[in-house]
Amino acid sequence: MSCNNSTTADLRPAQYNVKIWRNDSWSQVFAILADTTAVNLSGCTILVQVRPTPTSTSVVLTLSTANSTISIGGASLNQITFNKIVDVAAGTYVYDMNVTFPSGEVKTYIYGNFIVQEDITKP
Repeated sequence: MSCNNSTTADLRPAQYNVKIWRNDSWSQVFAILADTTAVNLSGCTILVQVRPTPTSTSVVLTLSTANSTISIGGASLNQITFNKIVDVAAGTYVYDMNVTFPSGEVKTYIYGNFIVQEDITKP
């Protein structure tokens, strides 16, 4: 089964603010739904970029299906799992998550602030 992005629905991105400590793992699972229907993400590519501002050309952190820091799973293939160590300077950033469907259509499902706290314990 290929991606079903339910193009008839008005899918606005959900805001989810992340607060994490520097050098900790960002391990999180998101389930993508159109209303109450699971969005099948098989065959999709997913890209998350963290930047100082939305218009900044500087990217401080990238997660993607291409670099294996994002995986797709779950019984309905609608779960997105992040797994990346956040080695980014302490500060407040912004991020979003783009899903590209095999048709070429791109949807932004999640966005928000990305706050990195300085780690106190140093290995």
